[in-house]
Amino acid sequence: MSFKSNILIFISVMLLVLLVGTFGLNMSTTQAFLEKQLQSHSYDTANSLGLSLSAVADNPSSAQTMIDAVFDRGHFSVIELVNMEGESIYKRTSKPVDTSVPNWFVEFVDIEIATSNAVVQKGWMPIGKLQVQAQKDYAYIELWLVFKSLVQWFLVAAAIFLSTAYFAIRFLLRPLKKAQRQAHAIVNKEYILQEPLPATTEFRQLAHAMNSMVLKLQQVFTREAQVAEKLRTMAYQDSVTGLYNRHYFDMTFNSIVDEEQSTAQGSVCLLRINGLKELNTQYGYQLGNELVKHIAQQFHDVLDNSSGFYARLNGIELIAVLPNIEPLELKQKVSALLVYPQALQEELNFEEMPIILTFAISRYQPNESKSHLFSQLDFLIQQTEADHAEPIQLQPESANHAFNNQLWQNLIQTAITEQRFKLFKQEAYDANGSVYDSELLVRMATEDGKIQSAAYFMPAVEQLNMQSTIDGVVLELVTEHLQNNHSTNHHSINLSKALLSNIPQFEALLPKFEKARGANLAFEFPESAVNENLDAAQKIFHILRQLGFKVGIDRFGIQVADLSYLRDLKPDYIKLDASFSDQIESDDHTGSYVVSICEAANNFDIDVFAMSIEKDAQVQTFKQAGVSYFQGYYFSSPIPL
Repeated sequence: MSFKSNILIFISVMLLVLLVGTFGLNMSTTQAFLEKQLQSHSYDTANSLGLSLSAVADNPSSAQTMIDAVFDRGHFSVIELVNMEGESIYKRTSKPVDTSVPNWFVEFVDIEIATSNAVVQKGWMPIGKLQVQAQKDYAYIELWLVFKSLVQWFLVAAAIFLSTAYFAIRFLLRPLKKAQRQAHAIVNKEYILQEPLPATTEFRQLAHAMNSMVLKLQQVFTREAQVAEKLRTMAYQDSVTGLYNRHYFDMTFNSIVDEEQSTAQGSVCLLRINGLKELNTQYGYQLGNELVKHIAQQFHDVLDNSSGFYARLNGIELIAVLPNIEPLELKQKVSALLVYPQALQEELNFEEMPIILTFAISRYQPNESKSHLFSQLDFLIQQTEADHAEPIQLQPESANHAFNNQLWQNLIQTAITEQRFKLFKQEAYDANGSVYDSELLVRMATEDGKIQSAAYFMPAVEQLNMQSTIDGVVLELVTEHLQNNHSTNHHSINLSKALLSNIPQFEALLPKFEKARGANLAFEFPESAVNENLDAAQKIFHILRQLGFKVGIDRFGIQVADLSYLRDLKPDYIKLDASFSDQIESDDHTGSYVVSICEAANNFDIDVFAMSIEKDAQVQTFKQAGVSYFQGYYFSSPIPL
């Protein structure tokens, strides 16, 4: 029972005692007054009538007439004249008065009125006695009216008093209610302050203590997020350019070209800054670093691809990995960078600018070997040095690699019409080795029956802006499967990033989400898209939760971003990028960073999944870091539903 309820019950009991006491006192006072009045009335009537009868003692008929006259105009129960021997000479009695007084009230209230006596004399000789008793039925009527009035008044007074007390207590206990909300917010990993502080001393102290605790917890999380960010920066970020470093590129590249990823095809651009050594000798390393920083920023801005990532491989080479972009399109973009060193010469007022930029552009395919790719890039960059007239070298394209919009659109549309998109699942396991849930993956069967992963068709889907169409196909397949199989297992589905950047596309799919309501489904988005569209992500996550689904973030940890956004978004789970699995055993920086991610996630009750697990040693290392769930070929490979 709440504190407010206890106070109200205590006040109600006190009020009841007060009202009952007041009520009883009023009733007893009124009853005593009525009894006294009736007794006085009987006594006065007996004396006055007795004197009158003494005057007509010799005339019985006159005596009767006088008794009748007094009896008829008064409220008497009995008037009786008896002789000295006690024998009745004349007697008048009244019938019971027809009243609306309940019997229980008459039985409960006992009104006692004594009989008044007066001596009737003839001269000085007593000849009889007159007995008079008032009618007490009228006293019951009067007392009943008083009783009803008191009850009505007390009920009204009690209602007014209790209502006033309720709102007064509610007003006074607002600080306690706010403290309760603060406590619930802390449980939900939210941090709210109680302002302004209440005026009551005790509640003011309570509010101040709660605010201090909230601020402390907020500082703890902020510090953990800052530590995680610092670890990520130290491990993966180049201190001069702000781009990723060679270590990050090495650990991430394999996950980018993994055929399980939808972005497993695209182009890579290598930029070499020729003449940097001469510039450092002439102007100093500080100015040389500043120039490299400017070039890196321009390199990033010109290519401007939210799905790609940019790294500094060494002192003079920058690299960009850009999913779903054709080499020719990339060449057109980087052409604008060729004249940038001359622009910097004028801006920095250099007498000479020894810097010359050269580019090598190559396509990468699913499961591309990093060594093979770098061999191609090295060959192309050497070609730029041999052919000074062509500072941008492209890998020669074969006809098989050429992208044909119409051909791909027909291919995908035909696959949808012929229902050649299929669902596969890969199960995830908890720390005890039990199945926790399964991720649903979409595959496409070609005309010859070969099953192709998402890496085969998703690059074309993205270039044709058909992501929401494929999302709709996946939702229909999932809904149909669950309706036919009535599965109680949890399933997670990866949705395209296009839904976060285009809310109307998501809203167009709402009927399909509604159709799946009630299923144990979780929907996840890549971290890069979530981080770039936080407002949209918050709105979409809220809608999906209202429909009864869980929400998650996929490929988590590859973006250089403040982890504190988890506090506002609060996904149900995050799935670490597959690149962490390659490095978790051997790289201390990666291990420390994963630990910091798990600590931050644990603060908000967010589950953490490790992906692409291929051996037990990875499982054990992730467990020590705080990861709770695992998915990869070590446990199971994707199987058709």
